[in-house]
Amino acid sequence: TSFMLPSTLVRVSQCSARALILSTTLSSCRRLATSCLLAMPIRFDSIPGGSFTFNDGNDIPKVGLGISRIVDQEKLTNSVRAALAAGYRLFDTARIYKNEDKLGIALRTAMAEQGLKREDIFITTKVPTVNDDPAGGTEMSVKESLEKLQTDYLDLVLVHYPRDRYTGNDDDERNGPNRKIVWQKLEEIQARGTIRSIGVSNYEIYHLVELFEYAKVSPVLNQCEYHPYNTEKLLKRFCRQKGIVFQAFSSLCWGNQEILNEQPVKDDAEKYAVTPQTILYAFAVSTGVGIIPKSETPSRIASNLHDTIKAALTPEEQQALLALNKDRVFCPGCAPAECI
Repeated sequence: TSFMLPSTLVRVSQCSARALILSTTLSSCRRLATSCLLAMPIRFDSIPGGSFTFNDGNDIPKVGLGISRIVDQEKLTNSVRAALAAGYRLFDTARIYKNEDKLGIALRTAMAEQGLKREDIFITTKVPTVNDDPAGGTEMSVKESLEKLQTDYLDLVLVHYPRDRYTGNDDDERNGPNRKIVWQKLEEIQARGTIRSIGVSNYEIYHLVELFEYAKVSPVLNQCEYHPYNTEKLLKRFCRQKGIVFQAFSSLCWGNQEILNEQPVKDDAEKYAVTPQTILYAFAVSTGVGIIPKSETPSRIASNLHDTIKAALTPEEQQALLALNKDRVFCPGCAPAECI
């Protein structure tokens, strides 16, 4: 027995087929556009503060907005809005911050308001090392970051710490092998075209030397705690020799007041007519280190960028601040030098 579909069903079927073809075509075009974009370096050298060029040819702004511990949507959206208006183009987040989804919403809102495109901004996120399944955990982390941040690609993905921060310990023999698995998984994902650059955070010289033994792709950046009380002289020099950009977090020593009263800090603040906190940011930028200051206050967000780049410390002023070094860190739970 033969059956014939009614004409209405035929038309519906034809429309569905056209919709499927159109959807598939649009998806293919979107992937092609993203691939083309990823193949071309995006320059940020003309923005306030300028940029560094990675060893893979991509640029990163020297000054960005850090958003750790900002989990309120309204506050984050206002911070992003103020940052974009001030000239920021780098936004730094991480899976562990639990705010990637909120940053995605904030960026989409503020970029639309200010007429900016995805390629006008730079997004950094970080993946954790998961002892139970380092490869799967990395794959899942990147996939979810893309979804939460509402983007087809990530400008920079860092290995957040040289071991599992949740269930691991510094002496765990799995640390080294798991670091290798995570890095190789990031290389694999980067080759697929959803990550522009890959790097590390909290890596000591030991961890970097180990990484170079198996890495096919060199890390472009190492994000570490850096300020006059923790100047990381050898690590910073090693990174420069290897073409790795050095970027600071915890520039204000987690609110420590002692450093704000150091005489070189006070002298510089008076000379440049800025706050002592600004001098701590300027210390990093003047010594060739990137920064990601965090703030929820619009006026402070603007000054963290513009006052910092205005306070260009002289070599003598830099040396006076470097002399304050105590190898003292403030970030809770961050002691990567003890991690095998």
